[in-house]
Amino acid sequence: MSSFKLQQEGFTSTTSVPNCFIEKYMPKAAGEFVKIYIYLLKCLEENQSELSLSRIADSLEDSEKDIVRALRYWERKGLLKLVFEDKTLVSLQLISADEIRSGDGDAASSLEEPSASVQVQVQTRDSQTSDVPAEPKKKQYSPAEIEQFSGKEDVSQLIYIIQKYMGRALTGTDLNTVFFFYDTLGLPTEVIEYLFEYCVSNGHKSIRYIEKTAIGWAEQGITTLPAAKALNTIYSSNCYPVLKAFGLTGRQPSKSESDYVAKWSLSYGYSLEIILEACNRTMKAIHQPSFEYTDTILNRWKASNVVTMDDIRALDAKREDSIARAEKIAGKKKGAGTESNKAASGRSSSNKFNTFDQRTYDYSTLEEKLFNT
Repeated sequence: MSSFKLQQEGFTSTTSVPNCFIEKYMPKAAGEFVKIYIYLLKCLEENQSELSLSRIADSLEDSEKDIVRALRYWERKGLLKLVFEDKTLVSLQLISADEIRSGDGDAASSLEEPSASVQVQVQTRDSQTSDVPAEPKKKQYSPAEIEQFSGKEDVSQLIYIIQKYMGRALTGTDLNTVFFFYDTLGLPTEVIEYLFEYCVSNGHKSIRYIEKTAIGWAEQGITTLPAAKALNTIYSSNCYPVLKAFGLTGRQPSKSESDYVAKWSLSYGYSLEIILEACNRTMKAIHQPSFEYTDTILNRWKASNVVTMDDIRALDAKREDSIARAEKIAGKKKGAGTESNKAASGRSSSNKFNTFDQRTYDYSTLEEKLFNT
């Protein structure tokens, strides 16, 4: 096998990554989690003591929920400590990988206060309270626990129905996930059954997708069958008005279109009125339907803590006021320049050549073009 020589040239600033992290933690972690951890190390190197979830998400082009999920992962591994106040993340403390006594498992629960660590303050947007969902930790149940769980009459019937929906037998991993829904998330069997019916009917058979949906339901307090059906009704009733607003009538929404509507309705919790307002602004701006453009608008409103139409009108008024002030300043500058030109024109009006429009040249630009030709 051929080898190659590793060299460097022109490095101006660096971020130190502990060898212990590279050797023990990085191989088993998801790439997105590693990316976020290295970003935090960079912030420490640059002495950035104040961060926000939105800033990290924008820098890494991730969602805030993905950032929180990664932070929770590294907390379980013992590499950092999160401090919450009323479900708001207020402090994040990085712990040296060399301080961890157990580098292969979830070490957070067995750690004592480390002697050397660095703390990064995490502030929420606009200093307002922001709920940071604490994603439930998925437990790996023993074969005996799963067997006992599966032996219940209602659970046995549930597993049979799920296999019908999925079109296959459930694996050990699948059963562990279903038990997670039941035992950790606290979803009753009838809600779990409806969960699989809901996901599969919308073209999603991925157990990971179903798990994310279950966690989302639990976070929103959807723990009864009527509540789950009501949530599905809200989402379904929003799809067709959105298509109509885009002029896309006479057809079913595609999977990607449905996913966008589900995101706006279920994840963001926006009313149909606000969603349609974003659709209408999309059509006015680019004169064609675009779920991506609408998603950008709603993302911006979400970042600005928009909840009602009054919030949108307040944002519009603030933007119009800023534009008016900018135009006023630009008008004053233009007026001052016009008066100066008139004065210069009056002083040289005796010259017959000044009866023609005078041309002005940017000589530095002309000189640059001359030498570049």
